[in-house]
Amino acid sequence: MLKKINLENYVTFIEPTTIDFTATNYKFLESENVGSNKILKGCLFVGENASGKTNILKSITFLLDLLFSNQEIDFLINKSFYTNKKYYKLAYTFIENNEEIIYSIELGANEIVSEKLSLNKKIILERLGNTAKFFLEEEKTFSDIPSKLAFLRRIYFDTNFYDNTTLIKWFDYMKKSVYINCYYRKVVTYSGQSLLVHDYLNNNNVDTINDFLEKINYNQKIKYSSSITEPNEKYHMKLDDNQKFISFNKVGTSAFIPEMLESTGNKTFIELLPSFLHAINNECMVIIDEFSSGFHNELEECIIKYFFHYAKNSQLFFTSHSTNILNNSLIRPDQIYSVYFDAKKGSLLKRFSDEMPRESQNTEKMYLNGVFNGLPRYNKIFKD
Repeated sequence: MLKKINLENYVTFIEPTTIDFTATNYKFLESENVGSNKILKGCLFVGENASGKTNILKSITFLLDLLFSNQEIDFLINKSFYTNKKYYKLAYTFIENNEEIIYSIELGANEIVSEKLSLNKKIILERLGNTAKFFLEEEKTFSDIPSKLAFLRRIYFDTNFYDNTTLIKWFDYMKKSVYINCYYRKVVTYSGQSLLVHDYLNNNNVDTINDFLEKINYNQKIKYSSSITEPNEKYHMKLDDNQKFISFNKVGTSAFIPEMLESTGNKTFIELLPSFLHAINNECMVIIDEFSSGFHNELEECIIKYFFHYAKNSQLFFTSHSTNILNNSLIRPDQIYSVYFDAKKGSLLKRFSDEMPRESQNTEKMYLNGVFNGLPRYNKIFKD
């Protein structure tokens, strides 16, 4: 599980910044929202537009892209435009098998400057420029490493970490992770397995999704087929035999509505579900940007509650502008960071738990009253 992220000169994060996912001393929701080793099962980032929330999620997907993507990464876009520093740094702390893994990397505009990997504070990989050393079984020296290739990626594919169970489990955790942008209904996986809803339904029984919808009392079910005929036969739609589409049926009615005619919320929800169910059944990270796109407040709360209840050691990292989910019956204060931008210091964070709100306090109201920062102050009084 991801325990901590450190950022410096990264996009809008100018100053050294630590984002900690270790549970604090709150006892409520402990059995639901806290995984192994007192690591939180996820974190919510709130704040005004363009404050830096998405950049935190991108710092996670950057690591996944670096290790698993076949696309060339543009390093320059991650360096902060608000400073003249040439390099930026990221560090990630994970806990697997009760062991601590720290991976740090420093990058320039077009090259990886340095990398370091430690296991339980023992360095096992170290890189500077185009040369590196690997110490897991025996010390080995490498040279002429391509400037844009993560040495950690090469070691993984070349050695499989010599079957070190902790490091293999760590890579599996990351590789199974999923990024979702709800606004664009974009789903990115890193294992080679597609979790787009049509691919998912081609390989899984539709009952898996319908059982979930029934469990949360969604009052709709879906059908996956190449044709639809309404009971009155006034509407008929058929695709080629090798093509199928999703249709929605509201409980208590006989009509099936094709997905292309459905609401934005339903389209977004159904596209999210395979990744959501995948994370329930596999230990991994689910990174969701614009989570509140098209969802009713009650549905948002239901999805979050369901995840924390059923996911064992998976983690949900997400952004949202819905303040209704800032309540202690759903998410703990140590699982929420507000993000705000300072013209001189860049993006800054405030963890709700730093103010030590009690379980009985209304954290949504406290946020709207400015206690946790990250609240935009727009002028809503206009005079000619």
